Amino acid sequence: MSQPLAVPTISIDRDPKVVGREFDETLREVGFFQIVDHGVPDAVADACWNVTRDFFDLPLAAKLKVEREEGGLYGYFPMLTESLAASLDAMAPGDLKESFNMGPGVLAGHTPVDETEASLFRDNRWPAALPEFRAAWEPYFAAMKNLSARLLGMFAHGLDLPADFFADKIDRSPSALRAINYPEQDAPPLDGQLRAGAHTDYGTLTILRQELGRAGLQVRDEKSDAWVDIPPTAGAFVINIGDLMARWTNDRWTSTLHRVVNPDAGSDVSTRRQSMPFFHNANYSALIECLPSVLAAGERPKYEPVLAGPHLAGKSHKAVG
Repeated sequence: MSQPLAVPTISIDRDPKVVGREFDETLREVGFFQIVDHGVPDAVADACWNVTRDFFDLPLAAKLKVEREEGGLYGYFPMLTESLAASLDAMAPGDLKESFNMGPGVLAGHTPVDETEASLFRDNRWPAALPEFRAAWEPYFAAMKNLSARLLGMFAHGLDLPADFFADKIDRSPSALRAINYPEQDAPPLDGQLRAGAHTDYGTLTILRQELGRAGLQVRDEKSDAWVDIPPTAGAFVINIGDLMARWTNDRWTSTLHRVVNPDAGSDVSTRRQSMPFFHNANYSALIECLPSVLAAGERPKYEPVLAGPHLAGKSHKAVG
């Protein structure tokens, strides 16, 4: 009988080569783990978290003043705007959540190669009703960007690559920070409707902060087809890799299906839930092709090379229509 899926917690305040090898061992089995000792200041994380709760508490009319522009990916997304299952071409009702996204903004000295890339480097939208909002979000975005770069350096060690292998492939990254509010459910969901439908993430890696005491995140165990909970852990971030990292590694590392389920009707956890994922992506023009270090003798790449940006934009626009 196979062992049940385990999502480990890994301290990263150690030798990056040692941590990289642990990442490699874990990601061969499941595309998720949690990290502690990550160095992100509590004050930075908590300021962003708390002002985000204030934003979602605003009247809908105030939130709609920063609704995403047509064709854009940043700003406020009202309830039911997104169906993550659609990113995998599955049919499902809109997800039971609202969200707010920010991106890197317009990069000085960088000229996008096409309109699609330009859409990933638009100015961000900030709520005038909360002047402290931007001042809290920008430092947290920077902390997540820096943590992503550290993790990718460790990934490189785990993949027998130079420590700086990913550096020139992420220096103009169209990464995104998202806050998600899953409101209290005062009515039964539709058939097949979840807080977040089953999906994989699209890019290199995701860094997720969960709300303590509010469960719901589940990952799919490919061996048993069972869904496994990842309970929130104090001081930890959940890390998972996305589709492009799986392609880079020729599926040596797994981009694992995951979802956010509805609370049990009448349970004491039927109240709202907040989370904050940071979606790290490779540069728009980065070529994602199989890493030679992951191929065994005689093994061939499973995938044709693909540009990171068009892949990311295609998946994102499927999810939001």
